Amino acid sequence: MPSYVYIAKDENGKKIKGFLEAKSISEAHTILENRGIYPIKLKETRKSGKGKSLFDINILTRKVKSEELIIFTEQFATLINSGLSILESLDGLSEQTENKYFSQIIQKIKNDIESGTSIKSAFSKYSNIFPPIYLSLLEVGERSGTLDSVLQGIAKYLERDDEIRKRISSAFAYPKFVVSVVTAVVIFLLVYVLPKFVSIYNQAGQKLPTPTIIVLQLSHYLTYDYIQITLFFVIVYAAYKIIYANKRGKYLLDKWKLKIPLFGDISKITALSRFVHSLSLILRSGIDIITALETASKVTANSYLIKELESVKSDIEKGGSFSLSLRERKVFPKIMSQMAAVGEKSGRLDTLLDKLGDLWDRNLDHKIKNMTAKMEPTMIVILGIIVGFIALAMYLPMFGLPGAYRKTL
Repeated sequence: MPSYVYIAKDENGKKIKGFLEAKSISEAHTILENRGIYPIKLKETRKSGKGKSLFDINILTRKVKSEELIIFTEQFATLINSGLSILESLDGLSEQTENKYFSQIIQKIKNDIESGTSIKSAFSKYSNIFPPIYLSLLEVGERSGTLDSVLQGIAKYLERDDEIRKRISSAFAYPKFVVSVVTAVVIFLLVYVLPKFVSIYNQAGQKLPTPTIIVLQLSHYLTYDYIQITLFFVIVYAAYKIIYANKRGKYLLDKWKLKIPLFGDISKITALSRFVHSLSLILRSGIDIITALETASKVTANSYLIKELESVKSDIEKGGSFSLSLRERKVFPKIMSQMAAVGEKSGRLDTLLDKLGDLWDRNLDHKIKNMTAKMEPTMIVILGIIVGFIALAMYLPMFGLPGAYRKTL
């Protein structure tokens, strides 16, 4: 039976996401309307391969997509808020989830909780699916009895984080495509087309000009020494992985990444935006700032920033203020310490950090658009020069062919 993913609104106008099975799209509409919810978007899940859905593929890859985790979290919050127990909610979600691997995980979590394990401990067994901030906030929600509101906060955070990732990925999609196509064209010209032209020139006894010799040498490397070239890139990649696996090496590489023109600034804003949104969410849930910093710093995924935030945490433990500690470290923008100072004075640190994150999200949008606008023409010019040079190298000897033929007569 076909499966459908939907986005709908209930009678109160609240947005709901989920999956359902139905014989047709019209039947799916009827099922949703009978439940008292009205679909905004409804489409059949795509198929891949021999009739296998994308969710079936996840069983083999043992992966849970970000969209699935968001939907699970939103639905978990809705069911808890509706008055169902945690066990009943998890049991229902396990049956409803199309990803069989994720469904099994939910069922195992439910069984662990049923046997007396705490919610955080049950979810912590699957840290490859649930990030640290998710686990920390589950503990707070369980302890405070506000699990539904905490889950709603987590869902909003995950959705915002997923949007940022997609935005960045989308910005680089076109440049990646252009580079891939031009690289394929260049390899084709060097490996298949150029040697045929050179063969004609050699038969005519034509002396090859310098540009043609340079390109011909490159063609020779690609045709006959491709194993050495491949080995070189494998060694470089392995060296990068070895250095990155080392604590000191990872620290230095992550620090260097923040200084790369254009890309470094975007990387830094993305990491800090994720951090302040995370810190805001954790503080709003009632966790102290020391524990909040320890958890939120990890979402930056940058060891240099994590180290700096650990220093901030250390200063606070010694009696210092959050804003002053940020001000003393140049890696953090001045506006961050200013907003933190206002938040500390007003007692609204979580709200102001969230506003700062929203400001950075808008700034990130602007920077990505600006970078893309600069990259596209620059790439076209550079790639045009490369292709133009190869074309020139191929056709330049032609101008000497008439003279070469006259000499043979």
